[in-house]
Amino acid sequence: MASQSLEVKKLVYLYLLHYAEKRPNEALLSINYFQKDLGDPNPLVRAWALRTMAGIRLHVIAPLVLVAMGKCARDPSVYVRKCAAVLFQKYMICA
Repeated sequence: MASQSLEVKKLVYLYLLHYAEKRPNEALLSINYFQKDLGDPNPLVRAWALRTMAGIRLHVIAPLVLVAMGKCARDPSVYVRKCAAVLFQKYMICA
């Protein structure tokens, strides 16, 4: 997760989304990195981090996901704000 390569980050995010329910401890340990990536200068990384956090279906992280969505809703990037709005809508429907 600490890699600066966008390809590696994306692969790790996909891995975590796929195995989060089977390996909840690893998913919980990764939340700190997602929160750090929400402050990354690259808007793609911020959007990926938010999407991945919202895609992890663990009740323990639901409050953290809502805080992240609120932070990204005020992001300077239009792309990140759009991702936050779409994910908020999907997250509220599924919750």
